[in-house]
Amino acid sequence: MREKFLIAILIIAAAMAELFPGVTAQDAAAKAQQLITQARAALGGDKLKSLSVTGNYRRTFGQMEMTGEVSYDLLLPDKMMKTEMMSPAPSLEITRIETLNGDDVWEDQQQHGGGGGMMIFRRGPGGPAADPQKAREMMRQGVRSEFARISIGLLLATPSSFPVEYSFAGEAESPDGKADVLEAKGPGGFAVRLFLDQKTHRPLMLAYNARKPRVMTQTTAPGAHRNPEEMEKRMKEMEAETAKQPDVEFRIYLSDYREVNGVSIPHKMTKSIEDEVNEEREIKTVRINPQFKPEKFVKM
Repeated sequence: MREKFLIAILIIAAAMAELFPGVTAQDAAAKAQQLITQARAALGGDKLKSLSVTGNYRRTFGQMEMTGEVSYDLLLPDKMMKTEMMSPAPSLEITRIETLNGDDVWEDQQQHGGGGGMMIFRRGPGGPAADPQKAREMMRQGVRSEFARISIGLLLATPSSFPVEYSFAGEAESPDGKADVLEAKGPGGFAVRLFLDQKTHRPLMLAYNARKPRVMTQTTAPGAHRNPEEMEKRMKEMEAETAKQPDVEFRIYLSDYREVNGVSIPHKMTKSIEDEVNEEREIKTVRINPQFKPEKFVKM
């Protein structure tokens, strides 16, 4: 199975530094660029000027499960927008937007209905929110890093405002085949390992380390008064606790490739945290080179 194959790759990859002694940094960079060029040709991504994908997701947090819709709109070279819709309660709908527009990063969240029933706050890696400027910068880096990982998986490229450098890390193999492994490093300590299938040259997986996200929920009776100060206190306490936790391994598996107008797109993305599946995304629609106006990515 593909999952077992990729897990085997990770185990073997841990010893790759010993497999290729004597390879210089220049050689590793040149080899990586050769493989990236080869992989981009296999995907047909050179034809892309813009891209829009929409699908469904299923996400789990411990005993809690959430489903919804997610879309990514990309306008090369440096504009990306993620729109995520969820319904955590029968009468509650939440739309969350994260956008990269060149060097600018912004978020927006809209809530409809709910009658005071439930609010959900998702928190990724970070520290206490006592310093608004620090919290803002951490949010920016988090959004930029996520978009970089998504664009590497889909396009084998990153936004021009977030350049990365690739180096060849070696080969990994299992009974199911071999993969070339690249290291990608970028701004703010960004680092990810990219696994390319040696037969198809398409991305199989991305692996990286980060703090495990946590979720805070508050349930109130309809019409009851929410206490913003209490919510803020709980968020700060949770973020302080999160900051103390060590980084864990994340993996994003890419599969079910289908060709759309000459471009090969993975229609299934599965993310795991510490070997446990955390999220599954299934792409339903793909638009190649849709007409986006730059104003779409500007916060109104």
